[in-house]
Amino acid sequence: MKINSHIFPWIGIAAVAFPVFAAGPKLPKVEIWGKEYYYHEIKKGESIYGIAKEHGWDLEELVRLNPTASSEMEKGTRLYYPTGKVTVVTENPVPGVNMDSISYEPINHFVKKGETVYSISRQYNVPLDVIYAAYPNAKYGIKAGETIVIQQSPQTVSDKYLYYVIKPGDTLYSLAKKYHTSIEDILIANPSVSEKNFKIGDTIRLAINSNNKRIHTELVEEERLASVESYKVKKNDTWSTIAKETGVDEETLKEANEDTSKLKKNAIVNVPVIETVQVEKEVEKEDPRELTSEGIQELYDSIHNIDSEQSLLAEVKIAAILDEPTSNKDLDFSRGFLIAIDELKDSPYKISFKVIDGRISTEAVTNALDDFEPNLIVATADKNFPAFLADYGNTNQIEVVNVFDVKNELYEDNPSMVQLLPPSSYFNQQLADRLYDEYGDRKLIVVGLPDPNDGIAEILLPKYQDYDKTELPVSGLSEFEITESDSYMIYAYPSKKEEVADLLQGVENLKEKYPLANITLVGRPSWVILNDTYGDKFADDDVIVPARVWFDPESSEGKRFMGKFNDMFDGVPVKSFPSFAASGYDVAKYFIPSTARNGGDFNRGFSGFEGTPIQSDIKLERVNNWGGFINPVGYLLKFRHGGFIEKEIVK
Repeated sequence: MKINSHIFPWIGIAAVAFPVFAAGPKLPKVEIWGKEYYYHEIKKGESIYGIAKEHGWDLEELVRLNPTASSEMEKGTRLYYPTGKVTVVTENPVPGVNMDSISYEPINHFVKKGETVYSISRQYNVPLDVIYAAYPNAKYGIKAGETIVIQQSPQTVSDKYLYYVIKPGDTLYSLAKKYHTSIEDILIANPSVSEKNFKIGDTIRLAINSNNKRIHTELVEEERLASVESYKVKKNDTWSTIAKETGVDEETLKEANEDTSKLKKNAIVNVPVIETVQVEKEVEKEDPRELTSEGIQELYDSIHNIDSEQSLLAEVKIAAILDEPTSNKDLDFSRGFLIAIDELKDSPYKISFKVIDGRISTEAVTNALDDFEPNLIVATADKNFPAFLADYGNTNQIEVVNVFDVKNELYEDNPSMVQLLPPSSYFNQQLADRLYDEYGDRKLIVVGLPDPNDGIAEILLPKYQDYDKTELPVSGLSEFEITESDSYMIYAYPSKKEEVADLLQGVENLKEKYPLANITLVGRPSWVILNDTYGDKFADDDVIVPARVWFDPESSEGKRFMGKFNDMFDGVPVKSFPSFAASGYDVAKYFIPSTARNGGDFNRGFSGFEGTPIQSDIKLERVNNWGGFINPVGYLLKFRHGGFIEKEIVK
């Protein structure tokens, strides 16, 4: 807004600061257009500057609302000011927390490969200037291996998170109590932390200002008082004629003027000017990432109108039996599932969805299923799959999808069971056969202590007649002598990160000593999660990893999925293997269309994916004439430079 400097010569470019006072109790108020305003009646000799100073009002706001006021204002003229504009400085920026009790401990950050000053500042919500002040050379770059001390402040905490190093004696409960949060909030803020791996020395973040809520800014249209102008009453004026002349209705005019009984010639009438503006409004919303069973259900209902009438091929009624609805696994599985439902919502079939907490009694789960009458059950138990669900599906001829548990064998004689991940017996046999087909003519080196849980090794190694002659500890690989003209397959037992690092170094040493030798390293399925750390070394050492699934977030489909996940849930999935979120997506995209296109009966045939799978190539087969379905598809992952991974389907 432009302010006429001829009328207000004391207003310059520089801001004029007034001390902030709450308006006195004697200052009258009036409601205009549904909002409350203070008003001040001009007395002889008063100036707009003096009035602003007297009441602690913002001068520019006062001038905006009263543009016809001048330094020589008529006695009795009213000046209006919104009641909500009195500023109160809060000394305690985090509700419910005594900030004096918080220790703003510095955090020692170990710089990892690929990190930048900017990424570290974002990670800890610390301004770049703070880091540069402590480390001036950081302006020219930082190196992996450096340690940067991150100094926290009350401003950092009030904005979002306090970062905390776990100390001896700390528990999830004690930290939740101390910082006025909850155990659930701590675990949600730290996806890789659980009650089992709560370790001394780890840095975690505490969302002490969240309470499962987040501040969301919305742009809304709002009618507000733009200004109050002055009108001098003429002879024979009435409220009606003034309303017509000013374009302001009588009721609003009277709200802005105290004495409305009689209009006298030359009297001053206050004329409110109302305008419609777009304003940013902060509203508190439940964070959609904090999903309970009920929250998942509510989010589903918001995505898909289950009561809508469509031209339907069939109705698919899905019951999701969640092993632990608030766990990272089930939350992300549900999120991936909901993304798929969002993409299927315009399909010519109706999708009904019900979440059931698998922790309730068998009877309660059964009753919930009876009430809902699903034609597809999806269960997320990752071990000890509940046998009663398999029996329920068999009795009622409803397919039951076992998403994660690879050790159950309920599919062998239950026609309603669907085993999504390759069962251990199938997976181990197929991968062992494939590895021997490709590398059976090579000399074998076995590294590490035997693992009785390695089913692939149990089948693969006896295929090599002399495999027992070349067993080595990890430390002995570097000094092992090989023939440069031969080809070798190194089969590795180690799975711990430190042992894998030593093993990779040993392979590099061999390749340096024998540059013409052909060496391939076969790792454990668990090595997949080490790709971010050792990806380039995997490529250098020609590493091959057997895997049941593979989700590549850098592929075109992976990027699309990650984008949708962030749009819907304001974050990224928990890093896991398999990806829980990708599992939910693939399950929905395969089973919902297959069920719908067969009249609501999945058992009548498989139509395959709606779109492209992002983690699992599902190719279901019955194990026999009386058993259920398995997905026998496994993979051999071959690592290449640049983060690229070749995926060979083994079936």
